[in-house]
Amino acid sequence: MTLSRRAALALLPTPALAQPAPPIRLIVGFPPGGGIDLLTRVMGEALAARLGRTVVVENRTGAGGNIAADAVAKAAPDGTTLGAIPAGPLVINRHLYRAMPFDPLADFTPISRFAAIPVVFLAAPRSGITDMAGLRAALARGGLPCGTPGAGTTQHLATALLMGALGTDCTLVHYRGTGPALPDLLGGTIALYTDTVVTGLPPARDGRARAIAVASPQRLSFAPDIPAVAETVPGFAAETWLALMAPRGMADAQAAPLEGHMMAIARDPAIVARLRDLGAEAVGSTRAELAAAIREQDAMWGPVVRATGATAE
Repeated sequence: MTLSRRAALALLPTPALAQPAPPIRLIVGFPPGGGIDLLTRVMGEALAARLGRTVVVENRTGAGGNIAADAVAKAAPDGTTLGAIPAGPLVINRHLYRAMPFDPLADFTPISRFAAIPVVFLAAPRSGITDMAGLRAALARGGLPCGTPGAGTTQHLATALLMGALGTDCTLVHYRGTGPALPDLLGGTIALYTDTVVTGLPPARDGRARAIAVASPQRLSFAPDIPAVAETVPGFAAETWLALMAPRGMADAQAAPLEGHMMAIARDPAIVARLRDLGAEAVGSTRAELAAAIREQDAMWGPVVRATGATAE
């Protein structure tokens, strides 16, 4: 090849090297090691495998999940920032907090509801309450002390929702989480405690407390021996959940594939088993189903929050 030929070839454009896709930030509003964080990491690992991209879980705690949700709401809708957002910031917090930095009904692109985490009602071993009929009878006697892990939590609101459905009331005792509440339940200081199945099933499984009912629409696949409240109070359901959310304005060309991946992930038997081990049921909803659930549950929880008078700063 002549020198002039080589020089001419050198001037021709060369194909650009393919650039690797940037990592995806998956923001979650709760600390490492907790139930929501662990579910988020299962989600992140599964998404990374299906997308062939790095997914980095970023914990941004505070304000009942609002700080993390706000970071997602204000991110660019380019697919590099997603949120693993539970029910609280999406359907409860705007009724609970005096001011919100984002609009949960308008500032996100819903992708898919990943997992449901039902509430369970636990009775103290000395209370004599073994089922919903026994709970009704105990409530009818008046003054039944009922514990929650904190005012304004899903568990507190689920208790209020149940009392309303039963047409009665109890004496609420709010704790700072399950840790300090459990000894009082086991010792009989409180007769009823409302928890999520993540932390509520272990003391029921080892006989320290009695799980009288779960607040899922039907019995749980991993705890079929525990009745659902809906079996005696038709239509009753109270659960928290975890959804994949994107910033408002994400193009359908990006949102639709994410929806498809999430639906496939939730139907993967290995993922279903991992979620059950963490006390959650796989859901894998469509975008439309998640958007409808957010609207419906926002409308459901608003009156409950106002009836309790609970507020947060």
